[in-house]
Amino acid sequence: MQTLPRMLAGLGLISSLALGGWVASQLTLDTALAAETVMAKRIPPKQAQRQALEFEASHTLSEKFYRAQLDEIVEQRGLPAPDHARLLAPNPFLHAASPGAPQRIAVGASLREGGLSLRVKIEVMDVERGGMRTRSEHTLVQVENVGATPLAYFLAARGRDGDCRIRAVTRLDVMVLLPGERGAISICPGVHAVELTDLRIMEVTALGAMWLRKIPPRAVGHDPISVRSHDPGPDVELCAEIPAAELGARVSAGEIAWEDLIDFYSRHDCRHYSWWPGYTRAVEPLERLPVIPVIADH
Repeated sequence: MQTLPRMLAGLGLISSLALGGWVASQLTLDTALAAETVMAKRIPPKQAQRQALEFEASHTLSEKFYRAQLDEIVEQRGLPAPDHARLLAPNPFLHAASPGAPQRIAVGASLREGGLSLRVKIEVMDVERGGMRTRSEHTLVQVENVGATPLAYFLAARGRDGDCRIRAVTRLDVMVLLPGERGAISICPGVHAVELTDLRIMEVTALGAMWLRKIPPRAVGHDPISVRSHDPGPDVELCAEIPAAELGARVSAGEIAWEDLIDFYSRHDCRHYSWWPGYTRAVEPLERLPVIPVIADH
């Protein structure tokens, strides 16, 4: 006869303990939330934002994070696993033409610098300006990667004579070419020999080429026609976080070298890392990746 009351008492005890445990857990959670709320109110918003950014920076600047996101990209894109020593090694660089030492190519002629081939050709193209569409001959420079390594490149050229203000918009990757890739960019209406006023070429890794495709051409000093002609390929989203107008203006003014930006972004994904003043093209093997910004003492 005492069995039923004892069972009821036992169930009551279990229920009380369970309720007590739940209440205690809930109180603990409520207390933690209350504490977080109080701390959030005590820390000024700007300070909290700065602390959050500092935490994120210290996280992304770790070698562990770098290797993790590198492995993720390699797996997603089906790329060959990059040799870490190659990522640290200097990228071969060639400055083949400059305003003080231009190179000239006649119509139908070609020039090879490193793994990049350039040929001047004439095509009939449509050009629209001021609502008017005209069809005429245009001088173009065809660029092709004839080497075995991806090439980042910068090309600035002009016709040897004539009015070259009206240029056609073509479609090509003006940032980087994989082996066998080619494209052509309009130089001038009419038939002209071409003068290369700036030609820079840098060998990069397959992974570096993929990262460089996401850099806005304006950020490394390309002119409006090159920017409009740029076609990085399908499913490539340019990094909107990069201050393209500011960087491009500094490159054009000679304050930043094209090769310094290209070298950095051939080793760092622009989704997580930003070029910082003081980083220059590596001429000796780097000690680590990612490269840690140098903080000036004040």
